[in-house]
Amino acid sequence: MRILITGATGFLGARLLRRLSPTHEVVALVRSVPPGAPPGISWLVQDLGAEAWTVTLPPSVDAVFHLAQSPRFREFPERAGEIHAVSAGTTMRLLDWAAHAGARSFVLASTGGLYGKKALPVGEDAPITIEHGPLGFYFAAKRASEMLAAAYSQRFAVSILRCFFLYGSGQSPAMLMPRLVMAVRQGLPIYLQEGDGVRINPIHVDDAVDAFARCLEVEESGIFNIAGPEVVDLRTVAATIGSAVGRPPVLADAAGSPNHLIADISRMSRILGVPKIRVAAGIAELCGGWR
Repeated sequence: MRILITGATGFLGARLLRRLSPTHEVVALVRSVPPGAPPGISWLVQDLGAEAWTVTLPPSVDAVFHLAQSPRFREFPERAGEIHAVSAGTTMRLLDWAAHAGARSFVLASTGGLYGKKALPVGEDAPITIEHGPLGFYFAAKRASEMLAAAYSQRFAVSILRCFFLYGSGQSPAMLMPRLVMAVRQGLPIYLQEGDGVRINPIHVDDAVDAFARCLEVEESGIFNIAGPEVVDLRTVAATIGSAVGRPPVLADAAGSPNHLIADISRMSRILGVPKIRVAAGIAELCGGWR
């Protein structure tokens, strides 16, 4: 099977690349070829945020995994054009090419942040709530890419995967779990609202890779929440990190209400597989204790 992956050098993409390349012909669309790149990959170099592409895509493909996102996704309005280009613009270009190249499946990485603040677990049919704020434009661009992809669902199987608090070793230090690890290690306070703080069910990247890879077997279009098997509050996460790094967290009370965001993963579990990595094991891997 010939598979094209965007964002193949990213946190999720690099692991998915290693998973699929031994048994499939993989074409990686990247900003630059990484040092020590694994053999057997066809590398296509393209800045996805550019107005004009210079790369020529293959004449045929079986599946597309669009995982790329702008590294500047928080920088609105300064990087609005790049954020839109990598999300909605590139999605449209890839969908059009995939339709002409004979693709059977198109997998789009999206975000659970589209649901906004929700006190109860959210299913895939829950209303979308894009709030104003630093990430509002990024969420809007992701939602636009989802809608564009859904329009092609009669041409091939479109799987939209909304990820919830993805984490694991090698992740950008700007993301939630690495930030919490850094805070515990440096003795910085972690602020908890309403006693125990926000409640989430984060997913370890290895479980997420399993779910993405299973999309190759999906024959019908659908939206899937991609989240972990365990709901935890921020106090528990901080304590678990403290145990992993050998230093108790510094906790402090904060005003306001926590922005709970818990995914209902029943559809994921039924079709893409049940996530297995619990938070304690995932945090141990993130902190370097799980070998």
